Amino acid sequence: MVMNVKNVLINNGYEVILNNEFASSASGGLAPFDTWPEVWLLKDSDLDGAKKVLALIDTELNPITWKCVDCNEENDQTFDFCWKCSRENIQ
Repeated sequence: MVMNVKNVLINNGYEVILNNEFASSASGGLAPFDTWPEVWLLKDSDLDGAKKVLALIDTELNPITWKCVDCNEENDQTFDFCWKCSRENIQ
């Protein structure tokens, strides 16, 4: 997904870099979120325009979710149980 975002932004004229591209091999010694790849814009002034470009592919970026019947928390479609209250997905 990160490579897709990077390519979409580059193809729309934005200058970006990919941070933590090869950090996944260090995930045993670091917290997992410290090794996740990230797309960084090189110019802060490009942020609003880049958001508009990415909104066009928003459905691909946002996974389908389900809402917990107990606590109303939205959960990723891959979760069988609510991450907040542990209620089983009955949908």
